Amino acid sequence: MKENKFFKFFENIWYHYKYVILIGLAAVIMISVATCQAVSKKTPDVFVYHISTKGLSVAAKEHFIQNVELVAGDYNNDGAVKADFKEDVYIPDQISTVQTGLSATDSFNFELALGDCIIYIMDKNFFESNKEYMADLSEITGVNIDNVVDGKGIKISDLPSYKKLSGLAYFKDEYISIKKKKDGMNEKEYNNHVLFFEALLNYGS
Repeated sequence: MKENKFFKFFENIWYHYKYVILIGLAAVIMISVATCQAVSKKTPDVFVYHISTKGLSVAAKEHFIQNVELVAGDYNNDGAVKADFKEDVYIPDQISTVQTGLSATDSFNFELALGDCIIYIMDKNFFESNKEYMADLSEITGVNIDNVVDGKGIKISDLPSYKKLSGLAYFKDEYISIKKKKDGMNEKEYNNHVLFFEALLNYGS
């Protein structure tokens, strides 16, 4: 008799609150999945920013990122090597970025001031106009570097690793630099990007 009352009790609850129960279960499942994804998500070891008149295809971006991850180390010790790539493409006559509609200069300055990217790949126009915001490579790296332009950047095709990393071919006539370290920047994260830059210079040698 008691057993029948027990089942009757839950049957009554289910009859009156089944939708609430189902919504609650769905919410628990969604929260659990989101938590698992957040825990398993890896933080990038290297952040690269690219600004040019020529954008990369999805396949080209993936190819380049694979090359970056091949060179980089697990600098943040999370068990995986991961690179993040951000790109702004602008129209020369309008000088506005395709993605945001902001002027290319504004988009660049926004990334420079607030963005996570420390490695910069720029076309000649942006490199020449913004060298002052880039670090002196001879001061921050422990590598003897040839073909440095004004101490601030290297033409991609002049990199020693250019012929060894096919993903660099997308940026053949562009320049790679490291932005200057600013107050408030994470020192370890910045130094990790310097380590990546040195590894890129030494890759395959």
